[in-house]
Amino acid sequence: MAMTNRRKLYVGSSVIAISLTYLLTQGAHNFSHYFLTVRQYKAQIRRIADHTVRVQGTLESNSVTYDPQTSTLRFNLVSDGIKLPTLYRGSMPSEQFKNAQAIVKGHMDGDVFKAQKLEIQCPNHYSAAPTARR
Repeated sequence: MAMTNRRKLYVGSSVIAISLTYLLTQGAHNFSHYFLTVRQYKAQIRRIADHTVRVQGTLESNSVTYDPQTSTLRFNLVSDGIKLPTLYRGSMPSEQFKNAQAIVKGHMDGDVFKAQKLEIQCPNHYSAAPTARR
């Protein structure tokens, strides 16, 4: 039995609609979980300790130490009063990063979060868009 052109169109359209719905749902889920706060991460740590995740918080300025010989940066990432001891190997950001918002990507190793990537959020580098005049 040959499929009619109309039936082929319905089947093809249905497959495309289902695929788009799935992709949009997954994209929304991934975007809504772009990072966890320190509090959220600590609450879920038993379940996701072995996973690479992105965690957001404030770099506690008095906890920052840097060893230039090993390029090792240690600090506490803090949100809602909860601290996450963090270790990052890489170049030292400028002094302005202390007490700044940051996102680290990595995983727990014992009692320390080993960050593979450190992103400093610098809101003072951005300004509001100019408003249009009428």
